[in-house]
Amino acid sequence: MNTLDLLLQLDEKKLKKPSKEVEIKRLSSMTGDKVIFQVEALTPDKMEEIQEMAMHENQENINIGELQLMTVIEGVKNPRFKTKELMDKFHVYTPKDLVRKLLLPGEILTLYNMIGELSGFDGGAVEEVKN
Repeated sequence: MNTLDLLLQLDEKKLKKPSKEVEIKRLSSMTGDKVIFQVEALTPDKMEEIQEMAMHENQENINIGELQLMTVIEGVKNPRFKTKELMDKFHVYTPKDLVRKLLLPGEILTLYNMIGELSGFDGGAVEEVKN
C-alpha cells in the first residue's frame, strides 16, 4: 500500500496533539502534594505565532527567553497561566510574569524542551528510509 492510501485511511479523529503530565518537584515539595502540569504539543500555526512574537524589532534575531516563555504559556494546558485567579493570587498582571514568579529558569527550559519534543523537535519524529 502506498503512503497516499495509508493517509487516506487514517481516521482524522486520531490526529490528536501528543501530551503528557509532568511533576514540578520543587513546587510539590512546597505544597506537600504532587504539582502536576499537563503539557501538549503546539500546532504549526501556534509555533509560528510564538516565533513572530519573539522576534527582536529588527526582525533578524529571536529573543530566546521570550520564545521559551511563550512556548510554556501556550504548551502548558493545565494549569492555564492565563487564569486571572492565578495571576491575582500571585499579584502579577501577565501570564509571562506568572511563569517567571512560579518557575525557575531551569524549570522553564525543561518545560520548553518537553513541549518541543511533543511538537516533533526531538530528532526521532522523522526517520530516513534506507533502501
